[in-house]
Amino acid sequence: MLRKLHRWIGLALALPLIIQGVTGSLMILMSSALSERPHQTPTTQPVSAETIVASARPLAPAGTIPLRYEPARWNGDSAVVTFGPAGERHPVFRVMVDPGTGRTSGVHVTPAVIRFMHNLHADLLLLPYGQTATGIMGLLLVGMAITGVILWWPHPTLWATGKWRRTVVPSPRAKGYRWWRETHISIGFWTSLVLTFLAASGMVLAFPFSRPLFGVQPHADNRGGGEHHHAHGPENAAPLPGESGLDHALSLLGQRYPAGHVIAVQLGDNPRQQRFQVVLPAYGVNRPAQIRVDARADTVALAQDPGTQKTGAAVFQWLHMLHEARLSGPAGLAELWRAIVCLTGLALTFFSVSGAIMWAKRRGNRPRRQVDVAVSTAATPE
Repeated sequence: MLRKLHRWIGLALALPLIIQGVTGSLMILMSSALSERPHQTPTTQPVSAETIVASARPLAPAGTIPLRYEPARWNGDSAVVTFGPAGERHPVFRVMVDPGTGRTSGVHVTPAVIRFMHNLHADLLLLPYGQTATGIMGLLLVGMAITGVILWWPHPTLWATGKWRRTVVPSPRAKGYRWWRETHISIGFWTSLVLTFLAASGMVLAFPFSRPLFGVQPHADNRGGGEHHHAHGPENAAPLPGESGLDHALSLLGQRYPAGHVIAVQLGDNPRQQRFQVVLPAYGVNRPAQIRVDARADTVALAQDPGTQKTGAAVFQWLHMLHEARLSGPAGLAELWRAIVCLTGLALTFFSVSGAIMWAKRRGNRPRRQVDVAVSTAATPE
């Protein structure tokens, strides 16, 4: 019964699971390629952040504004300014700038296929019910991973003799149906833990009720509500660009958190939308603080303090980061996890394909098995 349940759920979800596996792996590979930055000549006198954003503006497509500024990560690295439509959280255009000279050194248009794959992965293009469908699929995938381990579990005699090890590596002599079955089982053994985690975390991220359940606050509107048009000064004053006051704000941050390290600044179409991601030594690179700076009042306030963050919100944040393979460090561990998640996505694709092939081969062999049973029955003496 358990075997049939595992088989038929897998067959029913074969196509969406292939989509999930392929899109997940491709997004990781493409995001890794997009994160590359041109190497610059090391300098000890970098130009200001506002100058870097101003240098990038002329190259941006019409109708876009700076959404994010990322300082150079080390001496010789490029700074990055991303652009997109006002109110959009995901950039469509990236400009690399030499932080020592303020000259642009490269541009990159975010392929529309990445956004398409993200939507396909998250909701299967089934809005407005796609996220719920994806969550249910994640729940069923958790069940399949658990039943797969139960079906794999060797007989006690195999544990006693040590022959259970043969179940984790396919036989080099296996061919046809046997090869597909043994490879399906062995890859399932090696990826079961990560696959269960990715399915469970994907389920949590997909269900609409998960965020309030974990105590996660909804994202603030980038447009800033009523501050959209009048960020500073009287109503008839010309609106200021979103990076105005950025240098002063960074100076205030440096004074308030001298040991902190700014890794990114969220921008918008007015200065009040600036939000700073700062790595504080007490929490590490994977738990940056969200800080708002009021340059006019010279005040610095924590919008999201890792030290006072609720446990549920922290768990949700880690699930989100690990599911999307966005660990920031340590470098070796982050790259290893990225590779593991990418390979697990490909394994999920293989499970769907191999499961369908095994089912087809079993159906193709059914007439022959029926003939063999009939012959065996006829040959049995009464």
